[in-house]
Amino acid sequence: MSPQAEVRSIDALKGLRSALAIYSEDTLAALGAVEAEVRRTVRWLAEDRPHFWQEQIKRRRELVASAKAEVFKRKLQKKPDYSPSMSEPIEMLRRAEASLADAERRLTLTRKWQSQFNQAVLEYHGATQRLKDLAASDVPRAIQALIRIVEALEAYLRVAPPPGGGSSPGAAAGSPGVSPELESIAARVLDEEPPPDSGDRPTNPAEGADAPDPDEHPAEAEGGD
Repeated sequence: MSPQAEVRSIDALKGLRSALAIYSEDTLAALGAVEAEVRRTVRWLAEDRPHFWQEQIKRRRELVASAKAEVFKRKLQKKPDYSPSMSEPIEMLRRAEASLADAERRLTLTRKWQSQFNQAVLEYHGATQRLKDLAASDVPRAIQALIRIVEALEAYLRVAPPPGGGSSPGAAAGSPGVSPELESIAARVLDEEPPPDSGDRPTNPAEGADAPDPDEHPAEAEGGD
């Protein structure tokens, strides 16, 4: 993979940075809301419901005791010539005992659900820990990296090209954030013809003319004595 990257839009990098920030914020907010609901449910199962049903069991036992006392009282009132009605107190006792049994069953279920829910919470935390780390650590680091990249690119675009040289690639491509001065420089440089090859030897105006032979005597050059 090439270590270089072709950046066509700094605004796209800024948009990615904003999208990552929103993703991190929304993800952490959602995880926080779920975590708050989990804690509330844990307290509800561990404290509220057991206390409630224990109180209900206590009260319903008192109702059972009261109903039994009423049945016993009616039995004592029974005489050879008088037989009090037993159907009503017996029915009240039956209902009180059924209510007590229901409260005891619900307390047992609450303790069972508490154990199962705690296990589910452990599994949930294990499944979401990577997502939480991603939103809380990895994404913020990526955002900071994008900020540095954008700042470096914008600083690069603000640098004036060297005199007589080419313009920056971003200026030549008309990238966002390029100043008009850099754009004009880029256009002028692109319109100019390339300079002559430095390897070509320039033509000497005197080249090709007859030059005096260094071995020739001056007198001979003049035609004799």
